[in-house]
Amino acid sequence: MLTATALVIWKLFLPLLVLVALIDWLTASTDRRVRVLAHAGRSQRQIADSLHITRYRVRKALTS
Repeated sequence: MLTATALVIWKLFLPLLVLVALIDWLTASTDRRVRVLAHAGRSQRQIADSLHITRYRVRKALTS
């Protein structure tokens, strides 16, 4: 019975977690997105290209 309850909670929790993560990413500031992408190993040029900002803006976001 405990396993069935845990499975139901997991099936309800996982979509909610994905939804919260999506909303968090969509409402994140540019500085935060730059830091997340840099932490993931992307170069400054790759970050600038994917966010449609200048490399100078990326450098400033990483130093702040």
